[in-house]
Amino acid sequence: MRVGNASLMGLAVLASEWVALKAPAPLLQEVAGFLVAFCITSGVMVTNDYFDRDIDKINRPERPIPSGKVRPSEALAFSTFLFSVGIAASALGPWYAYALPIALFSLFISLAYNAALKRKGLLGNAIVSFNVALPFIYGSLMVGRPTSVMNDLFFGYAFVANMAREILKGIPDVAGDRSRGVNTLAVARGSKFAALIAFVLLVADVASSPIPYFLGVAGKWYLVTLILGDGLLIHSSLAVVMSPEPRTVDRKKSETLLGMAIIVIAFLLSPL
Repeated sequence: MRVGNASLMGLAVLASEWVALKAPAPLLQEVAGFLVAFCITSGVMVTNDYFDRDIDKINRPERPIPSGKVRPSEALAFSTFLFSVGIAASALGPWYAYALPIALFSLFISLAYNAALKRKGLLGNAIVSFNVALPFIYGSLMVGRPTSVMNDLFFGYAFVANMAREILKGIPDVAGDRSRGVNTLAVARGSKFAALIAFVLLVADVASSPIPYFLGVAGKWYLVTLILGDGLLIHSSLAVVMSPEPRTVDRKKSETLLGMAIIVIAFLLSPL
């Protein structure tokens, strides 16, 4: 399920609701918003393991399916349950006419990615990054604030940051991806080039991240917290540029995720 990643997506929806309203959202929207993001993300992670079970025999043999701990049929049944809960939650509340179609669209393109589009390299990275950034718009829609400058800006920020992360994640998987025709940037141009592109994207993203503060849509606590999260992202990606090896990417993965979590907290503090 990748509980940490799924929880971060759920918290991002909660944060976007609070920022759009500049106050806590109604309990129904909070619970529903978290469940939509958490359950759909978890289900997508499970189906990703299902479709990648042959690749994971090479890249990640310790994962549940290739290790034999979980049968493929069990993974599909579990993902179906998670998707059902997530989609049902998107139909709760007064703004379901917006929330439900977006949740269904996100699920559709995620499954298309897992089944086939992952092999398309940067297009696949863009689909994943769109879904990672979507909570910052989705939450504002769930509370009836379809136009929120802070949320819209953060959607773009999260999209670019995750594009860099997805490019870096391709470095440890070169052997398995090449054997299955998955054309990541690391496969097509090499790990060093992929690490450099990811670093450039993150530098550009970090340089633009204070814009909400200077536009007056985020306060000083956003800026203070943002500096810490941005610093972790730059530090982890710079380490990979200096040593574009699979072990470096794996070692810095938790640092990158922590940096993104801190940036979500900065976003949450933006009204202060």
